[in-house]
Amino acid sequence: MVTAAIDPLSPTTGGVTRAGARQAYTLIVMGSLPTLAIASLVPVLPALFARFKNAPHAEWLVPMILTVPSLCVALFSAGLGAAADRWGRRRILLLALVAFGLFGTAPMMFDDLHAIIASRFMVGIAEATILTVGNALMGDYFGGAERKRWLGLQMSFGPIISSGYILAGGALGSISWHGPFALYALGLLVLVPAALYLFEPAAASGETSVRGASSAGSMSSGSGTAAEPSSHFPWRATLLVGAVTIAVSIVYFVQAVQHGRIFGDLGVTTPSRISLIVTLASIGTVIGGYTYRRIRLRPVGRMLALVFFCFGFSYVGVSLAPGYVSGALFDSVGQFAGGFAVPLLIAWALTKYDHEHRGRGMGVWAACFFVGQFFSPPVLSLIAHGRLSFLATVGIVGAGCLAAGTMAWFSGGSEPTAAG
Repeated sequence: MVTAAIDPLSPTTGGVTRAGARQAYTLIVMGSLPTLAIASLVPVLPALFARFKNAPHAEWLVPMILTVPSLCVALFSAGLGAAADRWGRRRILLLALVAFGLFGTAPMMFDDLHAIIASRFMVGIAEATILTVGNALMGDYFGGAERKRWLGLQMSFGPIISSGYILAGGALGSISWHGPFALYALGLLVLVPAALYLFEPAAASGETSVRGASSAGSMSSGSGTAAEPSSHFPWRATLLVGAVTIAVSIVYFVQAVQHGRIFGDLGVTTPSRISLIVTLASIGTVIGGYTYRRIRLRPVGRMLALVFFCFGFSYVGVSLAPGYVSGALFDSVGQFAGGFAVPLLIAWALTKYDHEHRGRGMGVWAACFFVGQFFSPPVLSLIAHGRLSFLATVGIVGAGCLAAGTMAWFSGGSEPTAAG
């Protein structure tokens, strides 16, 4: 599938050109913004607990400062994606970037826990929009090998940008617990290239061309009226992709959420050393994204098998590691799997939706991914059942991944590739 588009800021051939690097890099940078919700605030979580220790129910309200945005992504992505399909991607996305910047920085002026959580709720809705519409635009603008290339590059940049957010959050947090919220002003900075370079796509004929926005950024249809879908939403394909995404996400967030506990149980005693080890091991994520960009396309089942095999090898190895040095090596294999898995799942999901359903479809995908994040810790608790150590539980998850990889290898050879 090749998607062409009118870009008012790009040279055109006969009035139509394909999106290029400016659109891709804008989407990549914009796609990193949702990671701010947790990455920038992790270093000041103890300070937040100290500040609000006397507030009623602080023990569960304070963590909500970090987790409410992710909950909003899970709850509202599908509806926001459907709205983008109906009323236009660009318009909703620009509004979301404004909301992200304004509500994200609002806690700098608050000293009330409930007001902060309310602002974080609005940030979560903005994040859900940015994540959903950004992925949809990646599918609108690019197809085939180009889409694969940009998604892989996005995943390669991810851990580098996330590490930058953590370091910046720690530096600003050393000044004041309000400090890390200043990073949300990045949403207003990203708004500038988004307004300049992103344009409104619309299917013209079988997705071979799309209508562009005017240089003023208006909807290409000019009337702003809602477009009625001409085909049914592919629920069967959505259920398949959603179920696989939840399964992979549960496994993915065993590592992403529990890194501190993993290395704590492996003998690392200070948070600074844990963050350093995790940062070093995150080179695996960069390599995973690069490998996805360069690997020859295979059926989706075989590529998912590779993901599960790597997660399985990593988690079993971590559970048996004699110390944190060998544990970090096994951990990097799991991070490789994560760096490979996320662009693979996005690309696979994009192949299931044509233009008129892509926003809604990618909203469902985002919701499933964050539902997996929500269920990952309870799944570990259920497996442990109060009888197993944490690392032993991780090892059992790893054994399950090896079994899932074997099943995916032998049952998924006929599924088309996830190139788009």
